[in-house]
Amino acid sequence: MMKTNIEFQTLPVVDDISEVIEDVFGVKLDINGGWGYDNTSALIVGKLDTDVDQFIDMFCNMRANIEMNLTLEEQDRYAGINLSFKESKEFEINNKVYDIVSFEITAMKETVYSQFIKEYKENYGKQEFDLSEHFKKRKESTVTRYVDYWFLGLRDN
Repeated sequence: MMKTNIEFQTLPVVDDISEVIEDVFGVKLDINGGWGYDNTSALIVGKLDTDVDQFIDMFCNMRANIEMNLTLEEQDRYAGINLSFKESKEFEINNKVYDIVSFEITAMKETVYSQFIKEYKENYGKQEFDLSEHFKKRKESTVTRYVDYWFLGLRDN
């Protein structure tokens, strides 16, 4: 049975989110503020060097990977992390317009994921390998999260 609405710890407040992103992913972004969990921790977006949609996808993938892999103990880490855009809406609070972008995120435990990859590589093309059963088991091992990301300043790009 696929698990849904799995909760992960929110990332701690940092002094310079741009520096953290650059240190971890080697990408320099004109951003500050928080990790985008709500309006009080919205990611404040400065000048973008890329398309807005591309930036959103990149940042949301980065945060998901930090939450679900990089900050967890080895046995608790997830892999095969995939984001699927669900919706985007604007919300005004205290004369500030926020963009709230929602994603469905799927992943599976890193140890389980690596076993599936190994099984697939070793058996693909063999007549006795039941590909549909393999993908059925993968789906059953997948967790799903529904996550909102709050941005301030996207409309200015």
